[in-house]
Amino acid sequence: MLSAACQVENGSIIVHLHKKKMIFSKKRMMKTKTIRYKINEETKNGVRKEKMIMFDLTGNVAVVTGASAGLGRQFALALARQGADVAILARRKEKLEGVAEEIRALGVKCLPVQCDVTQIDQIQSAVDEVVKGLGTVDILVNNAGGGSCIPLEDLPDEEWRKVLSLDLDGAFYCMKYFGRVMLEKGYGRVINISSILGKGGLKELPVIAYASAKGGVINMTRQAAIEWATKGVTVNALCPGFFASEANGPEAMEAMNDFIETRSAMCRPGNPGELDSSIVYLAAKESSYVTAAILTCDGGWTAV
Repeated sequence: MLSAACQVENGSIIVHLHKKKMIFSKKRMMKTKTIRYKINEETKNGVRKEKMIMFDLTGNVAVVTGASAGLGRQFALALARQGADVAILARRKEKLEGVAEEIRALGVKCLPVQCDVTQIDQIQSAVDEVVKGLGTVDILVNNAGGGSCIPLEDLPDEEWRKVLSLDLDGAFYCMKYFGRVMLEKGYGRVINISSILGKGGLKELPVIAYASAKGGVINMTRQAAIEWATKGVTVNALCPGFFASEANGPEAMEAMNDFIETRSAMCRPGNPGELDSSIVYLAAKESSYVTAAILTCDGGWTAV
């Protein structure tokens, strides 16, 4: 078995391999495809430490659907903080203006786009608007969604179709049309927002339509990841647990507190910002070997 040791000496990284010394300058190393990270040096007590600065999204263009409030707003801001320019989509453009101001204050570009993801023609128009306004698409976060609490036997046909159209069809068509931009250049990151209810049911609430749609998102993610695996585009899903947000509202969260404490290993809902690192990781170049993954962030809910 080969053994190797590394050290830093006079601004170079030295690799010792079977008593042979190979010296690579940092400048040259940064140009290789296998080492993509900037290196910062700190000296403490005479010891130099190396830090890898990862997940820099500068130069990337991200698209986030359902970005006017709640988790969508949080996702858009998280990507912007890492340097990405962001196109934010929602049905009502006026609700996007405040979010756009928050994003621009971070020093990146933001393009608010009116788009109802249940309407295919609006998705196609949104693709054209984003490419024209920001130049390309590197990251897609399919966040737009919603549901209802109606028992299966009482669920109106139109409500079933409404939820599936928003949660499943919307994600499919956004992935299809924004994905074409990524496929054309051979690079992209797709993150579909599913739910822990896509992985299992819930006895406390009648969420048959929402759970069915989110379950579909998970398997759609897996199949899309397989089809695009050799084309430079990764496709993953994020399954949040219960999060306090504008979409749920304080009254709804208060009503759910008892069973959240019972079902969650951490005995609480998620807090704003606790999904940021997951989104940034799946959006970054560093997750290049991660595709078809279903990342669960639920405070241990699905383990109980």
